[in-house]
Formats: sequence, C-alpha cells, structure tokens
Amino acid sequence: MSCRIEYAVRNGMLRAVVSGKTRADEASWIARSIAEHAGEETVSRVLIDVRRLRDRVGSLGALAMAECEPGAVSGYRVAVIDETRHDRYYALHEAVARDRGYALRRFSDAAAATDWLLAPA
Repeated sequence: MSCRIEYAVRNGMLRAVVSGKTRADEASWIARSIAEHAGEETVSRVLIDVRRLRDRVGSLGALAMAECEPGAVSGYRVAVIDETRHDRYYALHEAVARDRGYALRRFSDAAAATDWLLAPA
C-alpha cells in the first residue's frame, strides 16, 4: 500500500488526510480504517481530505465510506474535501449515504467543510 492517512481530532470532529497513491481494492480498507478510527474516538463528524491522493476517481465511493457497514456510520456527517472537477462523481455517493443513514457532502475547501460538520444537524 502506498498511501498514508494522517488523523487529528478537534472539536469533536475527526480529520483524516489521505495522501499518496491507491488502487480501487485499497480504497475499502482506507474507508474502514477511517470509520474504525472515528468509532474509537467516539466522533460522528468526519472530514476526509483526498486532495493529495492520486488515482482516486475509481475509489471515491469507498473513500466516501459508502462501502462501510451501514450500522458503522449511521448518523454520521461526512465531509469530503476534493477538487471541484470531481464534483459530478459525488451525487451517487451522497444518495447512497442517505440510504445508509448518514449525510455526505463534497467540499472544495476545509473551512466550508468544517462549518457544515460543526453546524447543528
């Protein structure tokens, strides 16, 4: 695996910055790792920054936690920071998230993502 996840918890929110290069089969592992880390930290607000991750378009669904067990992320709010050019890929992932009981949105900057995550639900 040639990717790295850096974690930080602040204000009841987990921030996961994913960098490096990944293959589609590794993306599910990354999503599970982030969900598990959020569970260990007992937070339900998760910010995933994938702007430094190369070759991710085929992996976006898993990185957005769409492949995690529904009970593992139910009630979560997940903000994914990604480049605007990838916006069209997120509509499906946002719908899958709603069906699984959590909210997912894509943002192009960390400040807007953080504001959304920390706003009352």
